[in-house]
Amino acid sequence: MTRFEIKIVAALLLIAVIPLAASVYLVGQVIKVSDSVTEGQTQRLARPLERAAQAYRWLFQARKRAFKLQGRLLALDPELGRGLEGPGPDRPALERRLRALVAAEAGVGVMEVLDRLGEVVARAERREGLSPSTHRDLRLEHPMGRRGYRLRVTFFTPRQPFEDFRQLGLAQRTSVALTHLRDELASYYRVAFLIMFGAVALAATVLGVFIARRTTRRMAVLAQATRKVAAGDLETRVHIRSRDELGDLARAFNDMVQQIKESSDRIVYLEKVGAWQEIARRLAHEIKNPLTPIQLAVQQLHRKYDGDDEGFRSTLEDAHDIITEEVDGLRRLVAAFSAFAKLPTVQPEPLELGALIDDFLKSHSELSQQARIEWQPDEEVASARVLVDRMLVKHVLYNLVENAIHAAEDADVLERLTVTLTARVEPGARRAELTVADNGPGMEDQTASRVFEPYFTTKERGTGLGMAIVKKIVLEHKGSIRVHSRRNEGTRVVLTLPLAG
Repeated sequence: MTRFEIKIVAALLLIAVIPLAASVYLVGQVIKVSDSVTEGQTQRLARPLERAAQAYRWLFQARKRAFKLQGRLLALDPELGRGLEGPGPDRPALERRLRALVAAEAGVGVMEVLDRLGEVVARAERREGLSPSTHRDLRLEHPMGRRGYRLRVTFFTPRQPFEDFRQLGLAQRTSVALTHLRDELASYYRVAFLIMFGAVALAATVLGVFIARRTTRRMAVLAQATRKVAAGDLETRVHIRSRDELGDLARAFNDMVQQIKESSDRIVYLEKVGAWQEIARRLAHEIKNPLTPIQLAVQQLHRKYDGDDEGFRSTLEDAHDIITEEVDGLRRLVAAFSAFAKLPTVQPEPLELGALIDDFLKSHSELSQQARIEWQPDEEVASARVLVDRMLVKHVLYNLVENAIHAAEDADVLERLTVTLTARVEPGARRAELTVADNGPGMEDQTASRVFEPYFTTKERGTGLGMAIVKKIVLEHKGSIRVHSRRNEGTRVVLTLPLAG
């Protein structure tokens, strides 16, 4: 992993971990405060709960002692004792007395007299107001006299105090359980936060590695492309399709390399043309000097021959015509070389595009007589101002239209030739695009690829300098020119020229 990737991962870890660590600390403080408050509340409630429970226990114990005392007193009842004094128990008397005692004694539900074998001798029961669903029973037995009789009394007491006591006990046990649970939850919270902390750290690390690798991979592509460009490979392009800053950087890099390539091509072409201009200047000088003596010598020889040899005179006439024609051809070639060698320097000025083309069409009206020329721009394009040299751009347009006419003449299609001039403006690119298209015979791909080479021509008497001059003029305007042509489908030449301002 590179240092840059480590920095990205570390930054993402810090971004993810610092808030989580702060939240862990804050949650820990909240838990601590909550535990403190809860512990204080528990301690404040524990003593009252214990006292209430003790009070209930005392109540139950006091009630049980009261029931025992009440049962003992009932067992000592004199009338019950007289009912047991005879040779056998007086059941009717005992039952009357038991019913009277049950009715008189509060809380007594059932009273029974048992013999020594546990058999019921007499029994009385209260039926109203005492329900097992609302009362609990307490059964007590007390001895009666010396003959083994016992009095069994069933007391009924309301269930609500016992239910309250049970709920109180449940509250105490719940409070203790909550205290233990609170202690356990604190550790659970810590474990959960540690797991979350680890998960977030792991996720941040993985995400950081992914982002860092993706970023550094694209940066490595840019760096490699930069090294290729530095080594001279101006065909290098970076293919990064993202819409972030790296994508913008890649597109800017591609634009920069394209501009460097165009500038380099422009410089190379202009240097090449400059070298050919020097050669043309020297050739024009070397060819021009002997042309006049040659022509004068031939003319003098032709005039001074007075002989009667018809064969020689015919040969002399042919030689005179041939030499004169070739000298004229050489003079035209010298004139072309001289014009090529003495191209004027570009002196640009702001001109309206429509006015420039209208001026060209008026200045060379003879072209409109040889072919149909169409130019109908919209108002916005026609009013666009370009920074050009009027004379040189008119020369470029003349050369392009003339080439279309000559190609149509050679192919015998001049009668249907149409040359169309179109223009459009690219404000974002700060340039205007001018197109010269024809429906002539077109060119082969190999010919179209060499059309701007100096001295390359397909014409029988051409010099191959016209399109070279055109490209040189366009490049010196800091523009560009390209040719699109296919055989029998016409030719389209596209020029770009800088906008003024």
